[in-house]
Amino acid sequence: MSIRRLAAIMFTDIVGYTTLMGKDSEKALELLRKNREIQRPLIRKHGGTWLKEMGDGILAQFDSANDAVRCGIAIQKTARNKLKGQIRIGIHLGDVTTENGDVFGDGVNIASRLQAVADPGGIYISDSVEHAIRGNTDIHSKFLGAIQLKNVDYLVNTFYIVAKGLSVPSLKKRKDLSGVSRRPVFKSLYTYITVTLIFVAIVTSGIWIKNKINPKIKSIVVLPVENISDNEDQEWLTAGIHNALIDELSRIHAFRIISQKSSMKYDNTNMTIPEIARDLKVNGVITASFHTIEDRVNVQVRLIQAFPRERQIWEQAYENTMQKILSIYKDFAKDIANELNIRLSPNEDSYISRPSEVNPKAYEAYLRGLSYVEGATEADLEKSLDYFQLALEIDSTYALAYYGLELAWSSYSQHGFLPSSITGPKCQEAIRKALELDSTLVEVQGLVAIGDMYDAIYRGDWKDADLGIRKIIDINPNYSFVLVYYGHLLGIIGRPIEGLKYSYQAIELDPFNELIQAVHAMNLKNARKYDEAFQVLQGLLKADPSQGMGLPALWAVYHEKGQYTEALNIAKKIYTIKGNDLAIEAMEAGSTEGGYQMAMQRTAEKMIAYRDTAYFPSWQIGTLYTRAGLKKEALDWLWKAYEDQDGNIVVIGVDPLFDILREEARFKELLGKMNLPVD
Repeated sequence: MSIRRLAAIMFTDIVGYTTLMGKDSEKALELLRKNREIQRPLIRKHGGTWLKEMGDGILAQFDSANDAVRCGIAIQKTARNKLKGQIRIGIHLGDVTTENGDVFGDGVNIASRLQAVADPGGIYISDSVEHAIRGNTDIHSKFLGAIQLKNVDYLVNTFYIVAKGLSVPSLKKRKDLSGVSRRPVFKSLYTYITVTLIFVAIVTSGIWIKNKINPKIKSIVVLPVENISDNEDQEWLTAGIHNALIDELSRIHAFRIISQKSSMKYDNTNMTIPEIARDLKVNGVITASFHTIEDRVNVQVRLIQAFPRERQIWEQAYENTMQKILSIYKDFAKDIANELNIRLSPNEDSYISRPSEVNPKAYEAYLRGLSYVEGATEADLEKSLDYFQLALEIDSTYALAYYGLELAWSSYSQHGFLPSSITGPKCQEAIRKALELDSTLVEVQGLVAIGDMYDAIYRGDWKDADLGIRKIIDINPNYSFVLVYYGHLLGIIGRPIEGLKYSYQAIELDPFNELIQAVHAMNLKNARKYDEAFQVLQGLLKADPSQGMGLPALWAVYHEKGQYTEALNIAKKIYTIKGNDLAIEAMEAGSTEGGYQMAMQRTAEKMIAYRDTAYFPSWQIGTLYTRAGLKKEALDWLWKAYEDQDGNIVVIGVDPLFDILREEARFKELLGKMNLPVD
């Protein structure tokens, strides 16, 4: 008696078993025994029925497609750890006929054929299975293509399961299997005719259908990249791929691209794609995953339209050696532009098409170094220097490693671990060597432009500084770091309101970057927009109460608003974080003696008294005297800061802190020295 029913069929097979049997039958039989020991209990555990074993293949049946897929994932993960061989798995949900203990039908045939083309260590499923599992948040699949399977008389829309440790198809295999077809096929003649008629109607009415398929997406966020490799010690590569995908898109002027720092907020988030898009004011979202096999990297990318409804409009896989990983990023940017009908300028096309290779070990050391620069503690910075030096030991011509050195040394100075007299020459040397090796690196050019801005103090050539930063913005209009500092520069030279245009633009591109927020708040403060600056800083410090630049900016805003109790509390917090017991002691004693201004005066005096044994910048002492209202002492130390070539001195022309000094002759003389507006 035969019974016909709907069932999920799973077919598994050991890769290379026949070849192994010909070489070493004992090893082959042991592999087969171990395979049974792995699969039989897992099939039972997931509610399946072991139907039969055909050579090295196993056929199992499940009442639920969800159970079949979960079982397949469990088999692959267990086999990866316990089996000296790889398994292919195919799963299909369809009609099967059971007769005399055996099964037949389309369901069995398609599952078998999917298994035959699956990747070693991977799972291929048909669209019927994909529809059944679509509502599960813990099972993920990606469309492979409409595939012609052996002995199946129609194309089968095929997907592959994405999970940590599972193999995924390479770009070449995708093309070989699905040819030019990139979309699910129509299974009925009626549907085909209907769609054809719609297409003809649209074309004859003068509407270009590609605009319907691919809407005009001009604002994009690249979400954090997922590592689906077995190797979990690849955070450096995960961050590197994420940053590179963003970086390549950022050079295309037609796009507004959210920066890496802000997109990282959505790592492991429960928010939906539309919610993220609404949060960042974008209409396109890119998701990506990667896995590595020996020296090869496979990166899978998809583009999702967030509005008016969420839908995937493009997907692609890229594979290359680690040595040529940069070509993956460039191919990705070019393909996205092509998919969205963006005509690249000659400069954009030239950059994206430029061939480039990298030493894999040097690249790894560089990316590991970058991960430690982000930490910004003294111990982190020391590790970052070690990795950048290692990268140069591996490849002395690696320009980006010198860029990394500059970042590390400038961070030492920025966070007050070393004076600029020590870090400055090291930064300049690193930049010089980076540009000698590769003058086209926009990252290095950006640092040079910002450096020129501060050097203009002594050259008095603000026009050159302006042109230098504009050049970088022309190359990369999404470079939030340069944009916010260009807003800062315009404020310095007497155009703070105009500068806010670029500052706001930087915030739009990088809304959750602490550095961008802190500089933006200072730009607002310098434009006398104290309440708005206060709101930005409140949000920044709520996320990170000890943020290195946010606290000094908040101190300045409280001072300008006349909220001296709050200003003093923030000042104490800053020096507590820095571990400066001398300053805290002086502030507390001065506050008891005569309030806020006396606290500032006594702190400045204490720093001067201990200057022989500890590093206290002239600039810091000058600002304390300014807050204390002591004009002569303030001017004495501001002049010293100028002589010390302290870059902070550039802000005196715009910072409201120094309004009490603006009518002083020595202050005007100092502004004149720097070619800054006097009135």
